Amino acid sequence: MIEIVPYNELVTCVKTASDMNGSVVMWTYAYLIGDTLLDAGCPNAAKEIEEFAANNPVRRIFVSHTHEDHLGGCAVLTPKAEIYATPPVAEALRSPESLPDFFVMVWGQPEPVSEVLPMPEKFEIGELSLELMSLPGHTDHMVGFYERKRGWLFSADAVPLPSEKQLAMPDENVTEMIATMEEIQTLELNILFDGHRGPVEAPHEYIQKRIDYLKELQASIKELHSQGHTIPEIQKNLGIEGPWYMDMTEGRFRIDHLIRSLIFDEVPPS
Repeated sequence: MIEIVPYNELVTCVKTASDMNGSVVMWTYAYLIGDTLLDAGCPNAAKEIEEFAANNPVRRIFVSHTHEDHLGGCAVLTPKAEIYATPPVAEALRSPESLPDFFVMVWGQPEPVSEVLPMPEKFEIGELSLELMSLPGHTDHMVGFYERKRGWLFSADAVPLPSEKQLAMPDENVTEMIATMEEIQTLELNILFDGHRGPVEAPHEYIQKRIDYLKELQASIKELHSQGHTIPEIQKNLGIEGPWYMDMTEGRFRIDHLIRSLIFDEVPPS
């Protein structure tokens, strides 16, 4: 599925998702500015993305991170579009990992892309000047794009979608995610262009709610851990229950990943 939603005179939201009996599990957002896409949507919407690009030529794509819901449209947009990515993302584009069935259903299996150009530290889109910004936590390599004059940050998945995050992926560093959000809070920020929520026009309040929740949760988890409780005991004590689909993710989304990360993970030295 695809929905095209103009946001303002410069930015168009390109929302993609899988059609599941007429409903959507979760939209993912790419952003079109002129002839440039920031991220490229999910693989299950590739045909619709290709049709959209036939009438809205895409010449460049800047990809934030390796996950399938953000790079899935790249294969159908080449060779007309140049793709820019950091080295880990370039590797994922050239050799996509085989996904569990649940994620093939929800987002789709990406097709490989052969040619990927190095991600620049800064680039222009018409009157906009975007700076590369490291946003680790969700993945250690994720980047966003900051337009300093307007106070716009295209943040991919740097800020958790739920206000109370209760699942994590095995390679997420949730402690580092908190630090990244705190760094975002220091920016002169007017709009957060989120990878799943879409444009957020009160970004500091939105982000702080998630920081406060995770820091309070981390304090509770560490206190229980210091008392000798195991991770399953901590989960039970805090009453954290997984959503209906958790077991279907085959370990990619789990509560214990979140708890373990909040106990043991630290912010790597810069």
